[in-house]
Amino acid sequence: AVVSTQSGHYGRGTKFKNPAGNDLVSGFNGTVKPPSWSVAPYELDPENPSNNGFLNEPFIVWMRVAAFPTFRKLYGRILMDENPELDNGLERGRYTLHVKYRYPVLFYQSKKFFVLSTTSIFGAKNLMIGIVYLVVGALLLLLSISFAFIAKKELHSFMGQ
Repeated sequence: AVVSTQSGHYGRGTKFKNPAGNDLVSGFNGTVKPPSWSVAPYELDPENPSNNGFLNEPFIVWMRVAAFPTFRKLYGRILMDENPELDNGLERGRYTLHVKYRYPVLFYQSKKFFVLSTTSIFGAKNLMIGIVYLVVGALLLLLSISFAFIAKKELHSFMGQ
């Protein structure tokens, strides 16, 4: 079995809070679940009662604003330490993903994909960020060298007077 974990506690308790009260069922009383949801917000994680309502981590990740029109949102990670049988990675083959929420995207002329990805010590496989960092770093280095040259020239002409 592959153990997955959510992506963290982004905004948990600050941006995302459950309704006041001891019971989530009564807290969500008088509200209506979105039409494409198969369960109510207080039933999102039956195995972990503290991961329900607006504190549900997949819900928090889904609600994060994406910076670009094409984006990926991390749902979980495979914990390699807890799965020693996966030391050489996942075996080649077919995998089945069971989706419980079917948010309609055709209205937005969009598509959904499930992506299995790997990361390295440098992060995800996104070369654009690395290229941008290198270009900006080179420009800053060039600017600092030119400012140092100008400052030295001005200092030299100032001392010569």
